[in-house]
Parts: sequence; structure tokens; C-alpha cells
Amino acid sequence: MYGPRAALWGLAGCSFILAFLSIANWPMALGGTFFVVGIVLVGSAEVYSDRRRRREKFNRQFASTDDFYQAVDKEALLRIREERGVAVAVRELRRQYPSVSLATAAELVKGL
Repeated sequence: MYGPRAALWGLAGCSFILAFLSIANWPMALGGTFFVVGIVLVGSAEVYSDRRRRREKFNRQFASTDDFYQAVDKEALLRIREERGVAVAVRELRRQYPSVSLATAAELVKGL
């Protein structure tokens, strides 16, 4: 279930160990590279976790995207879109429903 996140953390740990070992044995630039790769892997693992949590929350709250479309106040979004633009309407929709993906929110606002 959380295999990709655990794998990314494991690779990050290996990268940090290699960075530590490279301080004494290999050129310093190689150690810095391993350290940066470790930081990127940790960030990727947490971004993956956050997106997965949001997607699961959305799927628990709404059975399908059609259910979500019916729950949204379309008139208010249409008014915001006409007055202030599509981007502001998408931001407002994501503020009201934080678990909705950006693609779904943009699709709904553009389809109004």
C-alpha cells in the first residue's frame, strides 16, 4: 500500500549513507551529489504521500466525479470565473474542496 513511499525513503537512506562514506573515501563533490539526491528522494516520497492522501480523501467523500460536480455550487463558480478569471475560480474551488485534484477542478471550471 505504501510501497513506493517506503522504497523512496529506503533509497534516500542509502544515498545519505553513501554521502557519509564519501566524506572519507571519495571526492567531496560525489558526497554532495549523494546528499542532494537523498534530499530529492525524501521530498518525492512526501509529495507522493500527500497526493495519495488527498486522492483517498476525495474518493471517500465522493463516489465519482459526477457526484462531486453535483455537490459544487456552479453558479458561484461561474460568477467568479466571469468576473476574475479561470485561475481564481479554480483556486476558490480548491479552497472549498482541498482534496480535489487540480485537473478535476480545472476541468469543472472550464466546463461551466
